[in-house]
Amino acid sequence: MFEKAYARLNFKNLKIGITNLPSSFEDFTIVHLSDLHVNAKTPLPALEELVLNLNDLDIDMVALTGDLFDANPARIRAQLERLSRIKHPVYFVSGNHDLLFTRKELAREIDMLGFTLLDNRFITLKRGDEALQLVGLSDAFSRYFGIKRDPKKLFSELDAQIPSILLAHQPKDIRLAHTFPIDLQLSGHTHGGQIYPFGYVVRLFQPYLQGLHVKNKTQIFVTTGYGSWGFDFRFCVPSEVVILKLTKGEEREH
Repeated sequence: MFEKAYARLNFKNLKIGITNLPSSFEDFTIVHLSDLHVNAKTPLPALEELVLNLNDLDIDMVALTGDLFDANPARIRAQLERLSRIKHPVYFVSGNHDLLFTRKELAREIDMLGFTLLDNRFITLKRGDEALQLVGLSDAFSRYFGIKRDPKKLFSELDAQIPSILLAHQPKDIRLAHTFPIDLQLSGHTHGGQIYPFGYVVRLFQPYLQGLHVKNKTQIFVTTGYGSWGFDFRFCVPSEVVILKLTKGEEREH
């Protein structure tokens, strides 16, 4: 029930069905990682264990859905160096804490890590003649940091015949996604409430607290995240690193 921050590495496996998933992307595997909240006190051994375990996995990519930074990058170089050792492709979208601490340097910092910044853009992954679209939004609070995002324009550029996965830090961005051809949204931000019963407060601001949900034709998975914020512990809300496997058809949880 009680979990000290970064003391455990809790992997969770989840299969998610996508109706029009191309056959070449069957069992396409994504690690959904979020809310590391790295600061000067984040223990290096915990990050080293995380990276070693990720590198041992047979996966296709890591989706890092924000709140990586919880300090000025200059203060956490050792921690960032550990994370740069992830060998898999890492696609990153900003969270509110990332914008707070690294707004002007975010693109450079993400590039230094060897990750791909997906804020307000999309890329197409190809396997032969078949494809999968990854689209990202900067954090929902972007306008407060002088960052303009235009999700309607961005989503309208997607090919509706190709499955699309949206990375967006805050679950409430589902209000934008469900009217466009988005098959799956991956989000964090909530920490699942982190300390029971704070989740009831979070639900006042976010439509989903944790887990897999469906809004119209868009599925959304909200992770409780790996790190912590404010308090260096969790209570009745375990951390998680989620291994998502895509399959054609209905979602099945294991």
